Amino acid sequence: MKQYQFNDVVYMKKQNAIQVENSEKESVGSIKKADISGCEKRSVVSFTAHKGSKIKIGIKKRNIMNLLVATYIIKTEEKTYFLKDKPGNSLLYFCVVGNIDGQEIRIEENWNSDIEVKIDHIQIATIKTDEFTYKTTILTEDSIFESSLLFAVTILMYFMYKIYKNESEFIEGILFD
Repeated sequence: MKQYQFNDVVYMKKQNAIQVENSEKESVGSIKKADISGCEKRSVVSFTAHKGSKIKIGIKKRNIMNLLVATYIIKTEEKTYFLKDKPGNSLLYFCVVGNIDGQEIRIEENWNSDIEVKIDHIQIATIKTDEFTYKTTILTEDSIFESSLLFAVTILMYFMYKIYKNESEFIEGILFD
């Protein structure tokens, strides 16, 4: 497995960039705030690999009909993909499903609060966070390359998970306080 890390931030400003480093501490790309038309403000981030193109991901604007089930828009230079919270599961834990280039993708929180990324039911990556050091570690299968769409989606879904956690804590506070 390959290992990558980045230093997370509490609040990312538009001009800030988070560097993603490999196990040799070499930068492989950067994460920045971005915009996608039709997405919620402050919910869009992009990853640009040093040897690749910019890939963006954001949460589609919600209304009363889809308030509890988010749709995630992934934009590349050539294509747009859509992933969704898995209904039912997303009320209990983070679980996003969809299809990317004919492959079934599932991104879900496990019992250790790590994020697992699975393609066609095979785990290809794990995202681990350290709340004390703000270091985020990504472990990927050797077949996942830094310039690939799956690598970018893996990294960027961590930020969607953070939004999900903030929203679910807010809702939990309303319901149980």
